[in-house]
Amino acid sequence: GATGAVGSALVRELLAAPDWLEITALVRRPTGQFDAYAGREKLLVHVTPMDRVEAVAAGMGRGCTIAFSTLGVGQPRKVSREELWNVDVGHTAMFAQGCRSAGVLHFSLLGAVGADPRSRSYYLKIKGKAEEAVAVQHFKRASFFRPSLLVTREIRYGLQDRITQAIFPRISRFLPPRWHEVAVEDLARAMRLNAERPPVAPVEVLEYPEVAALLRSAGAATGEG
Repeated sequence: GATGAVGSALVRELLAAPDWLEITALVRRPTGQFDAYAGREKLLVHVTPMDRVEAVAAGMGRGCTIAFSTLGVGQPRKVSREELWNVDVGHTAMFAQGCRSAGVLHFSLLGAVGADPRSRSYYLKIKGKAEEAVAVQHFKRASFFRPSLLVTREIRYGLQDRITQAIFPRISRFLPPRWHEVAVEDLARAMRLNAERPPVAPVEVLEYPEVAALLRSAGAATGEG
């Protein structure tokens, strides 16, 4: 998921962080979007057919201690349930299996607030199933990030996205904290910060309050409205 909104922000975050010495990104098609960034020499971009992601991760992941998955369908309503399942659950499971075979110790997964394998919402059920697919690999540490609305600098999905990003921040203040929106750059930074700190538990769930706490601990302001 390195070329998506959160994934690309995460790659940029890791490139800028001196403690991250080598970064491998598996992508579905060639990309030059990181070529102009400082630290680009640390990054290896490998074009990977999705049906081979497990084998590629198992091979190229050797020597890596931390893995991030930000893979997901950008507009779930515009694809079939089968395709949504294949991407969010099937490919995530394959990547996790490959990383486990490679000896990765810590796996971070981008999901969604409300993720639950028993949810009546098909989308939230899928997100919960993706978490289950990672959990059964028994990584030494697994981190499940569950953001609500992702705030982006560019409008990605047309009018509906524009309306949501304009209106939701006005009402989120009246909702429980876990439903607060978060900027993709802030979420990416929290994912890095979490990977750098000692583990809190073998399996951890991080919603907006936990993301905000990580950013405050590093002196970083959140980008919510």
